[in-house]
Amino acid sequence: MKLEKCPCCLGEAELAELAVGNSEMWQVTCTSCGLSSELDDDKVFSAERWNKRLERSRLKMWVTLLAAFIPFLVVSAFLAGSFLGLRL
Repeated sequence: MKLEKCPCCLGEAELAELAVGNSEMWQVTCTSCGLSSELDDDKVFSAERWNKRLERSRLKMWVTLLAAFIPFLVVSAFLAGSFLGLRL
């Protein structure tokens, strides 16, 4: 299964099999910054979970940008209206 790039540094990710007690567990780790997923006992689930991180990271970025842009737009409109002599 193809792994998406790291959501933090866009580095390459690798899927590792780890022996924990008597069972095998799977973990995805970024080779650049070391960010890793939780241990899972299902290889496919671990990879799918990692691949969804980038989607959530992009969504958070857009929400943050919009949250910063809306107050900027309101203040800009107020200043433009004041400059043009418009009053409410």
